[in-house]
Amino acid sequence: MSALKAILAVLVVTSFATTSVKQRSGLLWQVTKPGSADTSYLFGTLHLLEQSYVDTMPNLMHALDRADIVLGEIVLDSSAKKEAAELTAAEAPLDSVLTPTQYAQVDTELRHVMGLPLAFFNSFQPLAIYGVLIQGLYKKQHPENIRNGMLMDIYFQQRAKKAGKEVRGLESLEDEADALFGSLTPKKQVHELMDLIKHKTKVLKKLDEMLIAYRSGDLAKLLTDDDLGAPGDELMEGLLYNRNAAWLKELPAIFDSHNAFVAVGAGHLGGPRGLVEGLRRRGFRVVAISMVH
Repeated sequence: MSALKAILAVLVVTSFATTSVKQRSGLLWQVTKPGSADTSYLFGTLHLLEQSYVDTMPNLMHALDRADIVLGEIVLDSSAKKEAAELTAAEAPLDSVLTPTQYAQVDTELRHVMGLPLAFFNSFQPLAIYGVLIQGLYKKQHPENIRNGMLMDIYFQQRAKKAGKEVRGLESLEDEADALFGSLTPKKQVHELMDLIKHKTKVLKKLDEMLIAYRSGDLAKLLTDDDLGAPGDELMEGLLYNRNAAWLKELPAIFDSHNAFVAVGAGHLGGPRGLVEGLRRRGFRVVAISMVH
């Protein structure tokens, strides 16, 4: 199981899992229940894209603006930044877990894509460095998508707060960090970090394929790709399915009493263990709708 899936499928993209047989694509889903006047919406985000990708889509923005509560995977605010720095810290500094050759290779790559030395990140876990590199490589490859705007997940929450809406996280940042960093040993994290540097051209090609599929709402396109893995992998249990199960304990009560807008990584939506099917099993009608008209 590669860290490519861990980072791209969860922290960065989380975009590829099957949806139901009847509906195989869609990022925006309307959630209703017979006998209830409440209408909620479930949206699959892609954490690399900025607000400019979503703020011109009328149906999506209507769903956000009509909600009385907005939920994300976690609450993204200034306190989260400080906590994230603490949670990405490793037990041992990078210069003690990487060989001198490995350290030099990672340092060179970070300087190239981020303009910062590895010493700046020396307390980070190797998988956190992986994530930093992925985002840096994406920005270098797609400068046309970088307009210095907020990432879409942050944009949703900040827009909601300005409108006086309640903003809530489905889990704590600690829960999310445990799901990611607890899934791979430090030794495996180092292996995956060095593998990224060695095969970055291939990783960027996969990232481009993911971006194309996301924009088309084709959530199932890359499911059978060996590099991305398949449902049932041990890592996917911790990163997607266990979290989905926890969220499905909370969401029905929220949807029963609110007009809610829920924005989570799109990979959490699909498949028999995804949020769409999970809500349907709990009596909700979940239908994909267009974001633009």
